[in-house]
Amino acid sequence: MQTLITHRDFVPLIDPLKTIGKLNSKIVLKKDYVRDDGTCAVYLQLFQNNERKRIPLNISVPVSDWDEKKQLVKNRNRNADDYNLLIGKVKSDLNTVLVNYRLSGMEPKLSDVVEELLSPTLRTCFNAFYAAELEYQYEKGIIKYSTYRQQKGALGKIKKFRDPLPFCDIDENLVLELKAFCRHELKNKKATIEGTIKNFKKFLHLANKKRIRTKISFDEIKIKKMVGSRVFLLPEELKKLYQYAQSPFISDERRMILKRFLFSCFTGIRISDSERITEDNFIGDHLAFTMYKTDKFIRIKLNQAALSMIEFPDVFKDNFTREHINRQLKNIANSLGMKKRLHFHCSRHTFATNFLISGGDVVNLQRLLGHSKIEETMIYVHIVDSITDKQIDLLDDIIK
Repeated sequence: MQTLITHRDFVPLIDPLKTIGKLNSKIVLKKDYVRDDGTCAVYLQLFQNNERKRIPLNISVPVSDWDEKKQLVKNRNRNADDYNLLIGKVKSDLNTVLVNYRLSGMEPKLSDVVEELLSPTLRTCFNAFYAAELEYQYEKGIIKYSTYRQQKGALGKIKKFRDPLPFCDIDENLVLELKAFCRHELKNKKATIEGTIKNFKKFLHLANKKRIRTKISFDEIKIKKMVGSRVFLLPEELKKLYQYAQSPFISDERRMILKRFLFSCFTGIRISDSERITEDNFIGDHLAFTMYKTDKFIRIKLNQAALSMIEFPDVFKDNFTREHINRQLKNIANSLGMKKRLHFHCSRHTFATNFLISGGDVVNLQRLLGHSKIEETMIYVHIVDSITDKQIDLLDDIIK
């Protein structure tokens, strides 16, 4: 026997926890508090799912001057025209927000509507939106300080390019112009430019998710995977710096900075970890800590060169900013006649390259560097291979 199925059997099940309730609004006079001058404040009141939010309109009138039915100031008030224009604008702004939600097929959420009403520039200016989202992510612990610094630096470049930057101006040509600005005006290299564009794309993505429309969508912006030039020290250069650190002619400031740098040359640790390690992280001749960037726990056997760079209980005695450290490293390189442009991260590249040159295993190097993928570590294998190829070419000198 066949069962007759009607359209009534296909009524969808609605989960009340996943449904956003209707948002209601009203202009109200807060009669429960009368000011000394006999007036009460006017608010935009929003309701949704038994939650109420009030937004002050910075208007205050006597109870007798308020038309509760029309939600307007009565004509008897001398400022009625100005006040009612302001009320009309608030209603219009709210309507615009709600229309945008309907057009995007999304239901308005009370907290989001309030945010858009209080900070309208966040929906019109990319730079303002970027800055607000960046601060929010850092304050909530979504991103770490190192990421915050890097993304704030990218915002600084975008502001130099154009500020304010309206969302309506963002199209394919603008992205190309931003790249050209970074290349010609800021003298950035390809990897640095792609990093800036990657950050631009991230915050454009967040804006698009919040229904802010742009002529080009975030997914239309393609990021090239770039491998920046890795500056590293060869064994003879590393030895020169090591000897300089032990020299009686070096200043105390340079010695402290160089010891921190050289310790990383012999261990591969990032500056973010160098800044955080304490005496408690040293267990005999081993260094054990959780990497700040990746949250991975790592244990490193320390050689004598690394051990000679630290002093307990402070480990490192300097307390300089990263910018100052990098400036001094460049000055030290110049003093020793070294052509390479040193910065602290060179120490990590130096460790990786010399570890492989000395016969170290790439899998062990991956663990020591805390890389998630072996492909990241293989970059150093290719660097060492290119060095080896050049050294083989030197054999041609025998028959010249």
